[in-house]
Amino acid sequence: MRQPHNVVVLLYRMTADRPEYAVFQRADDGNWQGVSGGVEADESAVAAARREAAEETGLPDGAPLYRLDMVSGVEKECFAAASSWPEDLYIVRKHYFAMDVTGRADGVVLSGEHRAVRWLGYAGAYEALRYDDDRTALWELDQRLRRADLQEAL
Repeated sequence: MRQPHNVVVLLYRMTADRPEYAVFQRADDGNWQGVSGGVEADESAVAAARREAAEETGLPDGAPLYRLDMVSGVEKECFAAASSWPEDLYIVRKHYFAMDVTGRADGVVLSGEHRAVRWLGYAGAYEALRYDDDRTALWELDQRLRRADLQEAL
């Protein structure tokens, strides 16, 4: 059974002059976002972030993963599993992570959940993202990269 938690993973790669961020176009609604998915019953958010990144990009596990401070939420009714969750639960938490795929990014193979991936600088990625909370997480990641202030998730 799925836990009432979601993860979003923002992939980035370092180039000679700046970071580039991956934005993925969803196959179902056409919106652009990071890698996103649910946390399974016996899984931590960190494990879910790693699993979702591997499933949705085809990249092998092992890339550095960083927990961001950004936490958001989405309405419970957006999920098929909502009927199995407590009645007094209204908001499903979204936990944000960043993954450094420098040197691996050319190997991205999209799952059926996405129809396209674009690698963009900060301004382009910020503009492409559909949801404000994803934009806030991208801003945090960009600031942390500028300050060399990322700490690997355990």
